[in-house]
Amino acid sequence: MLTRLGRSGGTTVRSFAKDVRFGVEARSLLLQGVNVLANAVATTLGPKGRNVLIEQLLISPRITKDGITVANNVQLKDRRHNMGVQLLRQATNNTNNKVGDGTTTATILARGIACQGLHVLRQGQVNVQLLREGILQGSRAVCKALDEMSVSVDTIGQVEAVAKVALNGEERLAELIGDTILELGEGGVILLKESHSPIDEVKIQEGITLPSGYFSPFFATKSEGDTLELGNCLLLLTLAKIDQVEQILPALNLAKVREQPLLIIAQDFSSDLLKILVLNHLQGRVQVCAVKAPNFGEEQRQEMQDLALAMGAHLLEDATWLAELDEEDLGEVVSAVVDAKETHLMQPINVNEEQVQARIQHIRELIEEAITDEDLDRLKTRLGRMQGHLATIYVGGTSDLEVSERKDRFNDALQAVRVAISDGVVPGGGTAYLRCIPALDKLPPAEVMEHQVGREIVRDALRLPCYTIARNAGVDPDEVLRQVIAGSGNYGYDAAAGEFGDLLTRGIVDPTKVLQSAMTDAAGIASLLATTEVLITEQPRKRKIPKNQITQDLAKLVGM
Repeated sequence: MLTRLGRSGGTTVRSFAKDVRFGVEARSLLLQGVNVLANAVATTLGPKGRNVLIEQLLISPRITKDGITVANNVQLKDRRHNMGVQLLRQATNNTNNKVGDGTTTATILARGIACQGLHVLRQGQVNVQLLREGILQGSRAVCKALDEMSVSVDTIGQVEAVAKVALNGEERLAELIGDTILELGEGGVILLKESHSPIDEVKIQEGITLPSGYFSPFFATKSEGDTLELGNCLLLLTLAKIDQVEQILPALNLAKVREQPLLIIAQDFSSDLLKILVLNHLQGRVQVCAVKAPNFGEEQRQEMQDLALAMGAHLLEDATWLAELDEEDLGEVVSAVVDAKETHLMQPINVNEEQVQARIQHIRELIEEAITDEDLDRLKTRLGRMQGHLATIYVGGTSDLEVSERKDRFNDALQAVRVAISDGVVPGGGTAYLRCIPALDKLPPAEVMEHQVGREIVRDALRLPCYTIARNAGVDPDEVLRQVIAGSGNYGYDAAAGEFGDLLTRGIVDPTKVLQSAMTDAAGIASLLATTEVLITEQPRKRKIPKNQITQDLAKLVGM
C-alpha cells in the first residue's frame, strides 16, 4: 500500500506500509521458516546423509552435502518465514566462521532449542529473559562436559579418523589428507583446487613458488627445454617499472663481481631493457633473468613484502631506491628455477627468522578475520610461501557436479582436522552430546523456575544429533537412542556399519571445539528466537515488469 508523504523539487517521496505481528503469531511465523531450513540441512547429517540439489541460474545445478552451503541457499518467498531462516542461518555461519565445520549440528540443535522454548512460552506466564539465561547456563555446562571428555590427537591415524567422518566414510580420501599433513606438519598450508581429471592428487611445493615466469623465452634458450635453472642466485626485488639499464647497473655489477646469476623481480620492464638483458644473458656477461612481480596494486605490494622477508632481501619501492642499491639489499637463494609460468625459489640464505615468524603470525591473524573465500585462499597462499612449503590437493571427479560436492567435503574435513589437532576429539555420532546429559542433571537445583526449564530444553536438544543420524541411516532412531543412552563412555552407534561399539576405537570422532561451538551458537540464536515478541516486515509488493517482450522473457528466467 503506497502513501504519498509530499513533494520536493518535483519528486514524489513514497513509503511502503509495514506488516507487524505479535506474540505467539510472530513466533509461529518465524518457526515455519526455521523448520524449512532445518529440515533441508538435517538431511545431510551423518555418513548416510542425503544430497541436496541447488539451482544455479544459467549454469548447471550444484549438488552438495555441505550444511553451510545448503543453509546459505535457502530463501523463502514469505518475508516473515524468511526472517526465521535468516536467524537460524546466523547460527550456522557463526559456527562455520569459527571452526569451519559443525554447521548441520548447530542447525539441528538451534531448531530443537527454539521449538522447545516456544512450546514453553505457550504454556503460560514465563519470564523470557530468565528462560534465555537458563538455556545459556545449560549450554555452558555442556561445553564444560565436552572439554572434560576430550582426548588429544597424537597420531596420523587419529587425524585420518577425523577426516573420514567429515568425508562421510571415504577412507582413501582421509588417508590422502593424513599423508599430506604428515608431510607438511600441523601448521602446513593446504589449498583445494579443482582437478581436470577424475583422480585426486596432491602437489607439494617446497620453497616459494610465484605464479609468474620469465618475461621472454630467450632467457631459457641456453638451457635444456623451457626451464632456466640459476644456482646460488642473487635476487633483486622492486615495485618499480624498470625502463633503462642504468637503473639496475649497480645490481648487474654486483652480480658480475661476485660471479653469481641475478634474478630480477619487478613490477614491469620496458621492451628495450628486456632486449638488453636477453642479449647480456646470451653473451654470457651476466647470467640474468627478468620476472614480473605477482598480482597488482596493494596485493602486489603485500606479496612482494612477504617475498623480501622470506628471501632475506630489501624491497626497493621505486627507481630512486635502485640507484642507491648496495649488497645488503639483494637476497640470495641456493637455487632458482624459472619457466614460462612459474618461478621456484629454494633454500634462501641469510634470512631473519624473527621477522619471518612475525610476518607469519600477522598473516594468520588476517586469515582469522577473512570474510570471503577469495581472501582466505589468497592469505593461505601467502602463508604457505612464508613457511616455505605448500600443498595443493586437486579434487577430481567425473563431472563438475561431483567435483563441487567432493570439494565441499574436502574443505569440511580439512577444517575439522585442524580444530581436532588443536583442541582434541570426543566420540562422534552424537554420542558425546548424550554423555553430557548427566552433567546437566548434576547441576545444583536452580533457584528460579525459568532457569531450570532452560536447562531442560538444552537437555532434550542433546538427543537430536544422534536421532537425526540414525534416521538418515534408515534405522529406528528411538531404539538407537535408547541403546546409546543405556551405554556409557565411548559406546555409541556406527551409522556407516550399522553397528554399536566403542566409537573411539572405530575412529568415529568429532572435534571437541566443533561440538562446543555448535552448542554455544545454537543456544544463543535459538534463545533469541524463542524470546521474540514482535515481528516487523515489509508488506509484499508486486514488481513492475516492463511490457517489452525481451524484458518479460528475462524476468521469467530469473523467477520474477
